[in-house]
Amino acid sequence: VSQSRYDKSIDFVEFDSNLISNLHNNLRESKEARDYLLGRGITTDSMQKYTIGYSLKRLMVTVPIYSPDGLCVGFVGRSIQGKDFSNSPGLPRSKTLFNIQRVKFSSQVFVVESTFDAIRIEQAGRPAVATLGSNVSGNQIALLKKYFTSIILLPDNDEAGKSQARKLTEAMPGIVTVGNVPQEYKDISDMNDNELQNLIYQFDNMVEYLINI
Repeated sequence: VSQSRYDKSIDFVEFDSNLISNLHNNLRESKEARDYLLGRGITTDSMQKYTIGYSLKRLMVTVPIYSPDGLCVGFVGRSIQGKDFSNSPGLPRSKTLFNIQRVKFSSQVFVVESTFDAIRIEQAGRPAVATLGSNVSGNQIALLKKYFTSIILLPDNDEAGKSQARKLTEAMPGIVTVGNVPQEYKDISDMNDNELQNLIYQFDNMVEYLINI
């Protein structure tokens, strides 16, 4: 597929900002939902910063997703009981990256699959985006190429994560560095804050990291 296909402007449809606000207010009023997020390592400050919400009907926490220009285009949801996922109808998740509107002026970025993982890296003081799943689209690759000169991928420890790593390194040779999440963990969401900090701080000196791997 030619690169020109991905360079075309993408039209995004703005999502209902009142619904995002109402979902966020629901979170403020639900101790159960806030406790779930705290248990996932998401701080109260991050709940506010990322306007995380809660659907009383679906019993799901919701994370708004934005276009690169900062237009809210919907949300991703995850149940607080079990591991069910549900997105807002028509969410163009293959056309954007979670948190891209905040970090697009950073030269280096961490790339992970899930919104929670990206938020936790941000809490540790490093810019991060999420691909919203293991599959990376051509549009998402184009965004990564456009905005970043150094990409650190932290793939999940499964076959989908390996496939994601191959696709990104082949699409952006010399730009992508694949980090190694310890094998005892499925992904960085299983790591505590200190373990996560130790992992991502390795990349502060990329030359030293590449010599030692």
